[in-house]
Amino acid sequence: MPIPAKWRRNAAGVTAVALAGYIAVAVTVQGGRIVEAVAGIGLPVLLAVLTLSLFNYGLRFWRWQLYLGWRNFEIPALRSLVVYLSGFALTVSPGKAGEAVRCLYLSDEGVPYKASVALLFVERLMDLFAIVVLSAFLLTIRADLAWAIACATALLLVALAVIVWKETPAFLVMLGTRLGGRVGGLLEWIAEMLGHSRRLLAWKRLAGILLLSVVAWGVEGYGVWLLASALGHDIGLGVSLGIYGLAILAGAAAIFLPAGLGGTEAAMTALLAAAGLPVAEAIAVTLVCRLATLWFAVMIGVGALATAELMFAPGRKLITLKSDGATYE
Repeated sequence: MPIPAKWRRNAAGVTAVALAGYIAVAVTVQGGRIVEAVAGIGLPVLLAVLTLSLFNYGLRFWRWQLYLGWRNFEIPALRSLVVYLSGFALTVSPGKAGEAVRCLYLSDEGVPYKASVALLFVERLMDLFAIVVLSAFLLTIRADLAWAIACATALLLVALAVIVWKETPAFLVMLGTRLGGRVGGLLEWIAEMLGHSRRLLAWKRLAGILLLSVVAWGVEGYGVWLLASALGHDIGLGVSLGIYGLAILAGAAAIFLPAGLGGTEAAMTALLAAAGLPVAEAIAVTLVCRLATLWFAVMIGVGALATAELMFAPGRKLITLKSDGATYE
């Protein structure tokens, strides 16, 4: 499903303005010292951090392919990669809701919205679990943060229990039938979406997927350690992982902020400063980290979105179903 040209231009414009504003605000805080600190990081370290980001994207794409395979959708790897990366173009949307653009490219090719939305939902849930695990590393030096990590863990476990409980969809359908109207229809839609999600959250698969997710996000946390070390501050790998995880978690809590902009940066800068970095260097590490993770992904996503518009013309089939007799409606 090609995206209207006006919509694409608006999305690109919002992304460009957000990036320009982000850099402008960051640099004007302590301009000269931040530029000096960024220069001190050096090109080799920057390239290493970008490589780690690519590794993160690769692992998450592998997870995406596993999910599609478990639902018996066969998608040529290259096309699936383009669809997956296209979602990154709209990461700078509240709650990353714009990543649902992937569903548009799949809907006309046989993947129902409920199935593709369920895939995105489960992917985000596993990302949150991984981030909470990384945040726990910070407890080695900040035991006072245990309450925040415990609350996040409890909420995620409750959400997981609700999703995997086999009676949840039936309960929502019953409630929707009683309420009727738009609310009832929405509840029934959610019930069916959760039914699709349950198939992706089988207990025998959870451990492996969670490990993959932790490694994927952990390599970006390792990038924080590289950046701090390049400026002469060895804060420890575990602390770096915890700082990255808690900063991303803070951004995720600010769900109405595009990609957690502001919340993530403030938390990461404060935590780095608490770990011993001067404020200017803490801002520099945060700025480079976010440019090499968030904004690098956005740039890749913009290219993938343009490619998707060219590759997936109307009428061309993107997927096939495995020959197991399964149907999807």
